[in-house]
Amino acid sequence: MNGNRKLDLLVTGFGPFPGVRVNPTTRLARLVEARLRHSGLEIGTTILETSYAVGLRALAREIDATCPKAILLLGVAARARHVRVELFARGRSNPLHPDATGRTQTGAQRGAGLPKRTTGRPQAALAQLRRLGIKSRFSPSAGRYLCDASYASALRHPAMAGRPVLFVHVPWLKPDAGVCPAARGRTFRPGTERLSQALAAIGLGLAIAGR
Repeated sequence: MNGNRKLDLLVTGFGPFPGVRVNPTTRLARLVEARLRHSGLEIGTTILETSYAVGLRALAREIDATCPKAILLLGVAARARHVRVELFARGRSNPLHPDATGRTQTGAQRGAGLPKRTTGRPQAALAQLRRLGIKSRFSPSAGRYLCDASYASALRHPAMAGRPVLFVHVPWLKPDAGVCPAARGRTFRPGTERLSQALAAIGLGLAIAGR
């Protein structure tokens, strides 16, 4: 959490959830902040609990407290063969996929409004990833889990009206102690160094666009 500090960029990652003991976005979000520490901008990081009850409320509180001029949200897509730049959020959830507390969204919470398109810079984000040789593509759906729910929540927050909000899904990272289970992501594992460099550049672009 960042107290009452006003931010140029808020970077979010997630904690563990069923099937993901160590979430790589926890590390990546902090690396992005570290890379931008001397950018002259106010950068903050929040690691969200992967739960509907706690995580989404924590995100809303953080936006209320820091009034970020831009948000870069990171999530893990364990089976992905590309880094995915998400174009839309729908606010839908799958009742078959429990969160870290074992709960799912029910009833009206699962109701979906019209898709919300990113207010970030997806073309610039994709170009930055590819410039560093990272396989990447646009994605029309952020899924039906906390990633999509948090994306929709950020886009719909009144404080973010007209401000850049972008969600990027990452796969497992290259093997590193405590980061990637051995049986996961054999087909595509981006290196932490290059990926964090690309994400920092994306975040910087969002922050500048939001000023």
